[in-house]
Order: sequence, then structure tokens, then C-alpha cells
Amino acid sequence: MSSNRDAAPFLRRHRLSPEASAYKARRKPSVPIQMPDLTDHAAVERWRAETNALWGDDDDPAVPHGREVIGGIACRVAGPPTGAPILVYAHGGGYVLGSAAVAIPITARLAATGLRVVSVDYRQPPEHPFPAALDDVLAVYLALATGDTPVALAGDSSGGALALGAAVTATGQDLRPSAIALFSPLLDHVSVPGNPLADDEGRRLIDCYAGDVDPADPRLSPLRADLSGLPPVLVHAGADEPLAAQAREFQRKAAAAGVDVTLDLWEHMWHTWHYHDLPEADQALAEAAAFLAAQLTPAEM
Repeated sequence: MSSNRDAAPFLRRHRLSPEASAYKARRKPSVPIQMPDLTDHAAVERWRAETNALWGDDDDPAVPHGREVIGGIACRVAGPPTGAPILVYAHGGGYVLGSAAVAIPITARLAATGLRVVSVDYRQPPEHPFPAALDDVLAVYLALATGDTPVALAGDSSGGALALGAAVTATGQDLRPSAIALFSPLLDHVSVPGNPLADDEGRRLIDCYAGDVDPADPRLSPLRADLSGLPPVLVHAGADEPLAAQAREFQRKAAAAGVDVTLDLWEHMWHTWHYHDLPEADQALAEAAAFLAAQLTPAEM
């Protein structure tokens, strides 16, 4: 992995695996069902359920996820029992879609490495716009961070904004997480350079969550927050995905603020490839787990 000393990303050059090449050849739209009127709450609820089911929301029998309420928020929990280092995870999906169950392909692989992964089923718009999702992730983190077990934060896509936003708030409250891992994160709602979804759907989802809030609000766009004091951060992004520009800017700003930040840009990979059954996803998540474990495990152990 790269160092933040010169604030330069590490471009991971590699040949696509046969599995990844086959996936790209048959790749379907990110949102497989036509988006409804986002002001129609009942229609959105049906759309979310149908889309999540198509994406896949089954448990992993090898790494089962139990249901727990933590800090008053519903979560899916996997990995070793209490006492293991904890990772609070925020799923992606443009805030409106996705769930802790949909994120199981990521959380199961992280939990299999020895982390206790707490995946937050945060409230979602349009019923619950900003700051409901952020408040829920923060509530789960704060409920766990008051104990003796080290806790890290992670998230993908829009969940990256939630994880980083929660980390910034917690750090300001002297409850800094041990580490942060962000996968293809959305970090700035002011300027989204393209979007990972098709036909401007990403912008509509983001606006549904933000509502009338100023997109420059640092709680909504943590790239614009004071990043000083944050723990070590690992960021993964596809080298050519639209949000790679935000990942680069985050590395620059975080390094300037004195944060130990590593940005790995993966050649040929797409937005949140971590979800898929691919060697590249296995490798990325294994490296992320190793990064997190190094920060979560006391040096004397």
C-alpha cells in the first residue's frame, strides 16, 4: 500500500481476472428497475424491496449475520463474539437503496478475517432524509465506542459519506475511531463528477436524501469538513470511475491536515467492485481487513 507522505495515490496496475472480464462483458445497469417518483413513499418502498432482492439480500451461511439493536438502531452483526475488534459498516445504494443484508458480500468477507462487523440498517429517504442516516450510523458507533474494545468505521459509496461523517463528528467529541476504510466513497454532494449510476439516477437519489440542506454542509459532504485529528484512513476506488476525483481530493486534503491516508486506485475496476464474487474483490477486502486489523490491534498483543 502507499504512504501519504507525498499525497500521491497508488495506481494498482493489473490484468483483469477472467472472472472480472466476464462480469464486465455481461454487466447490467446499476439500478435494474426503473426508478419511481421519489416523492411516492409507497412506490419507493416497493422499488427498494424489489431492487434489493435483485441485488441479493441473502445471508452467507459460512459467515452468518445475526440481528441486533445497538444504540437503538437495527443492525446485522457477523464475526467473532464480543471482545474482537469492531467494525461499524455503512452500506451504499445512494442512500435510498441497499441495506445491511445487501452488503453481506462485503461484510461477510471482512468478518471472516476476525473482525466483528456491525452493519447498520440506517433509516432511508424519502421517509427519513438527512441527517437520519448519519445520525443512525453515529448512534451505533457511539454506543460501541464507549467500551474498551477498539472500533473502526467503514462504508461504500454513499455509505462512505456516512462513515467519514460519523468519524469526523466522533473525533470532535474525543471518541475518535481507530481507523476508517472507504470503498468508492461519495464524499462531496456539491459537485458529483458524473455518477456511478445511469441516466442521472445517482443525482436524484442524492438529492432525495439531502432535501433542502445546503450540499456544502460538511455533515452532508464530509470532504468539506475539518479532517484534522482523524485516524489512519484507507480509500479504494476504481482508477477511472467518476468518484475517483473525489477520492484524490480527499487524499490531498486529509494528508495536508496531517492524516495518515492511503489511496489505492485500481486500474480497470468499477464502482464498488467489492460486492462481487471476484478475485479482485477478495484481494481488496483482504487488504482492507489487514489495514483495519493493524490499527485495531494494540501493539503489545
